[in-house]
Formats: sequence, structure tokens, C-alpha cells
Amino acid sequence: MIYFIVIGCGLAHLDQGQPLLNLINRSIAIAFAPLFLTAPAWAIELGLPAQCELGKTCFVQQYPDMAAGDAVTDPLCGTLTYDGHSGTDLRILSMKDMEAGYAVVAVGDGKVLRVRDQEQDSLIETESDVASVAGRECGNGLVMQLQDGYEVQYCHLRKGSLSVKPGDVVRAGDRLGQVGASGLAQFPHVHITVSRHGDTLDPLTGRKLSEGCTSTFRPEASLFAPEIVAKLEPAKPDILAFGVAGRPVDYDALVHEGPPPVVSTNDSVFVTWAWFAKLKKGSAIRFTLRDAKGEVLVDHTSEPLDRNKAAYAAFAGRKRPLSRGHYQVEVSVTLDGTLLRKAGSEVAVR
Repeated sequence: MIYFIVIGCGLAHLDQGQPLLNLINRSIAIAFAPLFLTAPAWAIELGLPAQCELGKTCFVQQYPDMAAGDAVTDPLCGTLTYDGHSGTDLRILSMKDMEAGYAVVAVGDGKVLRVRDQEQDSLIETESDVASVAGRECGNGLVMQLQDGYEVQYCHLRKGSLSVKPGDVVRAGDRLGQVGASGLAQFPHVHITVSRHGDTLDPLTGRKLSEGCTSTFRPEASLFAPEIVAKLEPAKPDILAFGVAGRPVDYDALVHEGPPPVVSTNDSVFVTWAWFAKLKKGSAIRFTLRDAKGEVLVDHTSEPLDRNKAAYAAFAGRKRPLSRGHYQVEVSVTLDGTLLRKAGSEVAVR
């Protein structure tokens, strides 16, 4: 029988002096409307700010806050944001991935105006961590001037990685630096804030933050290139990583070290595990594990989540070793009986 299941925690990115509130266990509500509709005449097409595969090696974790005052709402009138967040966060999985190096690139043709490159990379975990970066919440980064009055600010780049200087002219896709965790960051990522003639914009919808959210998404109005918009699925959760391990999975360890080693025959425990983003209240997680003969070793469905989760880790397993061989692991997320996301792979145990 399954002897344990463990649920991880939800985390929110912090920037621009946001107070540290329930930093480690914070959950963020998310509610997204369907996707659909006339781009403004000045619209441009922005690329991804990092050299990565959207939905596989990098994921959009947070969007701008479109509400004035203390209210909080993301561009599609959900809550995948936090109070005062002005930009879009594209994350990689872990600090280990950061050390391997993911290039930050120009989202369009433009000219570099300002740079900063001396801040340390260190995840924010305590109140003293927050205080230590006061006034430097953006960390390492740069500001670029694009066409038609657009500007884009990059934040949280890796220390020592910037490869441009003020006055440099760059083309879309040119390397600017590397994804980091400098400034006020809880996970390695690049944050971009897009503006035009002094108005801060949400690149997903093309709307000014001052205009508030919209419940109807018009892909043609997005400032992102169509191939990016086609891959963005804000109504669905992301499965960041999953597998079979020989020990319980710890959320903090995932953010620092990335996925754990695959279980081996020397382990006395095995767990099926998964790491998620953008889970909605009421979602249920199912783990299954089968051996090469099709025998079911794990088949567990969690209770529906009691609240929305921005980032989340869970596992289910047994207190026994696995024999050498090939196994099929599968993870799925359902909401009210509807399948939202499913992933599976073969695991070799040696």
C-alpha cells in the first residue's frame, strides 16, 4: 500500500520592494479566462527573453499586476501575480540549471541604455535576505530601447554574465547575459518590464497596466510573437518535472538542486514525484507507476487542492526497493473531472 503522500509549497517571485509575506509557503490564486481578437497600430513582436524551450526548459511563472492600489489581478483577471509586480517572469527550474547557463537574449532590435552587473545570485528566503537587497531589487540587468518608443527592462541576470554595455546596438536574439537569481528573486529567472512612452505594458495582452485586466484574451493584440503566444497556456498548469526517486522530494531542494537522482535498486524507498506550476484550487494529482509487465505498483489520486498554488511539489511512494528493470511513470492533473495536463515517461532502474 502507499505509505505516504506529501504536498509541497507555493512560492511567489518578489520584486520592487514587495513585503515578505509567508515567503516560503505562499500560495497564489490563479484564474484565467479563455484565449481569443486587433492589435494596436504600434504593436511589435517580442521574442522570449531567454534561449530556452518554452514549456520544457523554461516556463512563464508570473505576469504583471493590472490592478491599482492594494488590489491584485493578472492580465486575464486571475491572480497569477502579486501586488505591484510590473513585469513577466520567465523561469528556469533550479540554481543548478542557472550554473549550467541559460542565455538571456534581446526580445527585439534595439540599443542598450543602461546596465548593472555586480549583484550576487542568492535566493530570497528570509526577512534579512529582503533587507540585504533593498534598493537593488532588480539585481543585475539592463534597459534597452526598442522601436516605436518601446523600452524593455531586464532583471535578475547572473552576476558577471552581461555581455553588452551602454550604447551597444543589438538584434533580436543576440545574447545579453545569462538567467540568474540576483536581487529580490525566489527562483532563477529573467524578469522583463515592457513600456512605451512611459506607460508600462503587459506583453501578453498588449494592454497598459493602468487599463486593468481583460477577461477576453486576443492573441493578435499580444506583443509576443505568434509562435510564443501559441505555446502560452495560462489556463492550464505546468508540469515542470517528474520522475521516480529513492527518497522523499523536498521543494526547497528542487529549487536549489533540480530533480533528484533516479531511484536505484539500492534504495529502500521509492516515490513517484512531480513539480508543478499554476495549479488551481480543486485540482487533483494522480500518480501511477507500472512495471514492464504492466503491474500497477502505485496508483494514487490526491484530494482536491484547497487553494491555488503558484509552485507545488508532491509525491507518493512505498517503503520497499524496486527491482532492476524498466518502469512507466505517469502524472496527471484534473479539475472537476476534466484532464488539464498529463505527462509520462519510461524510467530505467539499475
